[in-house]
Amino acid sequence: MSKNAVVFCVTRLSLQLTAVAITSIVESYKSAQSLKILVVCEDVQQPDIEYLKTTPRLFGKSQIPIDFWSKPQDVNRISSNFKNNNNIQKSPIAIWRLFTPINFQNYDKLLYLDNDVIVKTDVNNLFNLLDDHHMIAAVKDFIFGAVKEYSEDQYLAEENFGVKSMRRYFNSGLMVINVEQYNRIIPIDKLLEMINKSTWRLADQTIVNILAEGHVKFLPWRYNYQQDLNELQNSKYQWEPDLVQPIIDDYPNILIRHFTGSGFLKAPYDHVQMTDEWDLEFWRLLEKVKRGSLMSSEEN
Repeated sequence: MSKNAVVFCVTRLSLQLTAVAITSIVESYKSAQSLKILVVCEDVQQPDIEYLKTTPRLFGKSQIPIDFWSKPQDVNRISSNFKNNNNIQKSPIAIWRLFTPINFQNYDKLLYLDNDVIVKTDVNNLFNLLDDHHMIAAVKDFIFGAVKEYSEDQYLAEENFGVKSMRRYFNSGLMVINVEQYNRIIPIDKLLEMINKSTWRLADQTIVNILAEGHVKFLPWRYNYQQDLNELQNSKYQWEPDLVQPIIDDYPNILIRHFTGSGFLKAPYDHVQMTDEWDLEFWRLLEKVKRGSLMSSEEN
């Protein structure tokens, strides 16, 4: 039997988002099979840890245990030059994701998820999407995949994040990872060397794109839906009609909504007005998290 797990990387400031994401996973989980959720964290309060560990049981899904882990020790080997380079857009916890297959080698596959997601499918289905011929299954980045500026005929290596084609650049907010292949293709020393010499603007995402190139299975847009419909029709981008239309067509089929690409103040926790039904779904799940904490308090 395969051994798979879901993994998040989180600090205190994003723990509430992680609680929403975990609740959405628990709510959509249909299998009786045990599934571990691994939360790699720093600066998280112990009462919050203890509560989140109880949420699967509170919601009737005790087959989903949640474990909390400290941040990867190998991140201490990242150079100060990388850490202090202000031209690089980076988050410490985003870099952590690159170390999770190295830290959790006792699993066959990991499903890495960013904190700002809502899952509306049984996550067991996602593990089955990654075959033995690929290291990672992921969804292409919406902007790089469909905006005219990044078309193949305008490719310039020095401007395009070190990959051969920006049209094949994937968003790393969802990755199904074959752990054995990852460790064979990207050993720790190779990963650290790439991080320490990186000057790419979107460093953590670009690093995994470079190292995984040629080993990626691309999934349908619905598995990491990064924009709302208003943004996909926004004139500030020169969307390629034939490339953006399949993304728009997949909107009714969304299985994982990822709020990363929604633009300035477009995520549900950044504004008052409702943009679409996914805003409402976020607040419904957050209310469920909060009410669950009251249930937990009453039990104690």
